Amino acid sequence: MRIVVAALLLLTIASPLTAAPSPAPDPAVASLAALSGPAFDTAYLRTLIPVHEEAVEIAMAATLTADHTELLKWNQRLVERKNAQVRQMLTWLREAGASPAQRNVGVATPAVKKLRGLKGGALERAYVPMMASHLERSVALSRLAATKAHRPELRAVAQEIVRVESQEVTLLRGWLRKWYPG
Repeated sequence: MRIVVAALLLLTIASPLTAAPSPAPDPAVASLAALSGPAFDTAYLRTLIPVHEEAVEIAMAATLTADHTELLKWNQRLVERKNAQVRQMLTWLREAGASPAQRNVGVATPAVKKLRGLKGGALERAYVPMMASHLERSVALSRLAATKAHRPELRAVAQEIVRVESQEVTLLRGWLRKWYPG
C-alpha cells in the first residue's frame, strides 16, 4: 500500500514538470474562424504578417549570440523563408486592395528585447521555447487557412506552413532537450 501511495504521490508531483502545458486558445483563430471568402484571406494575412515579422526579429536577435551552429543555420533559413512569405502576403493584400494592419519589421517587441540581453546558453534556453511557441501560433492560424482560405495559392502556402513549422517545433524542442537536459 505504501508503494502505491508513494508512486501516486511521485506521479502527481512529477507530472506538472514533464507534461507540456497546453497553449491557451488563440483569440485570433476564433476570430478568423467566423470569416469566409476574401474577408477571411485578408484577415488571415493581416494576422500572420506581423507574426512572421516578429519571428524574423526574434531570430535575428538570437543569431547574434547563440552558441550552436545548427541553430544559427536554422535561423538563417527561417529568416529567408519567412521574409519571402511576407513579401508574397503583402502582394496578395495589395491585389485585394488592402494593406497590413500592423507591421513588426524592425520592431523591438518585448520578446526581442528579452533576447537582446542574453548570450550563449541562457539565450538559447529562452529563445528555443519562445520560437517553438511562435511557430505553434503560425501553425494554428495556418491550419485554419489551409481549409478556409479563398485563394487556392493561399491555401497551399498555409498547408506548407503547417507542414514545415510543425516539423520545426519538434526539431527545436529536441535540440532543447539534447543541449540542456533537465
